Amino acid sequence: MQTLTKSIDSPQARGESNTIELYLVVLYAGLDWLFRQGGLSFMQGIWDELLFIGIIGLWILRMALYQWRPRHSGMLLPFALYLAIMVFLLMVNSPDNRVAVEGMRVMVQYVLWFFVAYQLLRSRDQARGLVDVFLLLAVLIALVGIAQYIIGIEMPAEWVDQAEQGVRTRVVSIIGSPNILGSLMVLTMSIAYAMYYGSKHWFKKMVYAGVFLVFALCLIFTFSRGAWLAVIISMLLIGLWFDKRVLILMVLVALLTPTLMPSVYHRMSYMMSPEYLVSSERGGRLGRWDLAVKHWQTAPAVGVGLGQFGGAVAARNYPESSFYADSWYLKVGTETGWIGLGATLLLILTGLRRARSSLNETDDYYLKIMGLGILAGLVGILAHNCVENVFEVPMMASYFWFFLGLVAAFPQVQKLSNDME
Repeated sequence: MQTLTKSIDSPQARGESNTIELYLVVLYAGLDWLFRQGGLSFMQGIWDELLFIGIIGLWILRMALYQWRPRHSGMLLPFALYLAIMVFLLMVNSPDNRVAVEGMRVMVQYVLWFFVAYQLLRSRDQARGLVDVFLLLAVLIALVGIAQYIIGIEMPAEWVDQAEQGVRTRVVSIIGSPNILGSLMVLTMSIAYAMYYGSKHWFKKMVYAGVFLVFALCLIFTFSRGAWLAVIISMLLIGLWFDKRVLILMVLVALLTPTLMPSVYHRMSYMMSPEYLVSSERGGRLGRWDLAVKHWQTAPAVGVGLGQFGGAVAARNYPESSFYADSWYLKVGTETGWIGLGATLLLILTGLRRARSSLNETDDYYLKIMGLGILAGLVGILAHNCVENVFEVPMMASYFWFFLGLVAAFPQVQKLSNDME
């Protein structure tokens, strides 16, 4: 009888290991590409919302069937405050209410993936499985990018300044943008290196090392300077947090780049040239930043209004007059002022702090190394946002908050895994 009672009360019997729907989230990039194809294009823009609703419905069902208790993430109150501030900004400064609601939606919606990951991750093995599936998808995406470089796909002329030398193409894979593909590679490189470092079996180490090199090659072929700088930050954090050999490797790569990768060296050095400054101020990133600052100065505290400037919502609603600000933080500041930008940064920093503290509470070596790799990649994405609208792409915003939620859940996952054993 005791054995029967124990089996009924076990984590497996309570459905603890059955949240397989999380694998659909890590496959976001592939699913998004699929739903952009001809026969399924009617699902574009709504499929991820339907997925979210379905996952929440399954969670509620499990709470009823298995008597799951919601976990306390420490993020609910900061998120509620953030939401309240966004609603306040919508009410006090909305030149167009419909556009403002859409603008607020893209600021708030993707944060909810944090809570999905935090509540539904149930085991150590599932955490590793999710990461491995994500890396497998990313390998396929990277290989497509490498193939594009080999065959030399055409690219729009504005992707490279005419004065630059050595850039014959910039790859996009199935993502559609070299900069966003580069940002995705920043995240995957950091995770792959952590998995390599944390694996004890030589074969797994070789696999993850090969995967890391595939990602690195694809990143190079994007010729995204912002992503290159972002991966430097990510790898620097890895070197400081758990493998100082990375710091030596970074120095060697920097010394050898002019010889082994002259096109990379010229693209980076061109950014420091007077020609680049003149070109960028005239019609490039520096010029867009200057316009953004001038717009922001018209309403420093509350901004020009949600959805009104510098991002995807403005581009959809005002196609003739809008442009991408090439800095997500500047876009947020211009639309929502110091109040909105401050609230946004506070929410992000709170999430990072929550995830980092969760790793301090985690005794499992593998989970800790995996989590540090994920965090290093997420910080890299945040750095890339300084010079690119990375979070304007639903895939990247979703991945950021989802993986942040995974890391934050690691202490609870460790406890559940121990109970299962």
